[in-house]
Amino acid sequence: MTEYNYNRFSPSNYDYGSFSGPKPGEEMLDFRLYSLDGTEAKLTDFEGQWIVLETGSLTCPMYVKNINPIIQVVQKYPDVQFLVIYIREAHPGSRQGPHQSMEEKISLARKIQQDYGEIRSVLVDDLDGSMHQAYGSFPNMVYVINPQGEVVYRCDWAFPHLIDKVLQNRPKLNFVERKRIVTAAPWIMVPVTLKGGWDALWDILIALPSILWAHLKVDISILFRKQSS
Repeated sequence: MTEYNYNRFSPSNYDYGSFSGPKPGEEMLDFRLYSLDGTEAKLTDFEGQWIVLETGSLTCPMYVKNINPIIQVVQKYPDVQFLVIYIREAHPGSRQGPHQSMEEKISLARKIQQDYGEIRSVLVDDLDGSMHQAYGSFPNMVYVINPQGEVVYRCDWAFPHLIDKVLQNRPKLNFVERKRIVTAAPWIMVPVTLKGGWDALWDILIALPSILWAHLKVDISILFRKQSS
């Protein structure tokens, strides 16, 4: 098992102060992905369309909290291709550990449709997370890409109301790429994390202070940069 597919969640799995990947005004990066039937797919397959891509996994509460609210946004913009990119498990544990094979990963990607009622098209990143790492590695980030393949917006956390705002203001570039952390509500966080196992729930509970502190440091750094510019 590679380091990318960690066995247990820890705040050290993420660098909250770094957001790699294409910025607004830059070309999107194309990678080999997989559809739910196992056939290969690429982002360039959707050239000529507006694309909203969001990352998520079976054990990611921040992703699951978006599933119902995003339905109204999807219905509001029939000209936009909304994609979910299935990445590594955010909170693996004894019940559902890290992905061991592409077959397992694709099977779990299908499960988000069954368990959560996901209506968007789902594509699956490779086992090493090639696309996920190139785009920033956050568990529930979002990118909006125009028909020319140019990024117009990205954010470290996906929020349907912010996605809606960006789509309303097309084709304007939006450079606000950080969102102050808002943890998922307990009635979402607990059952979603428990899909990983009781140990996965324990991991996130003891990590919450460290997660909040890491994001606060990023917020303070951004504030100082704005004041000095």
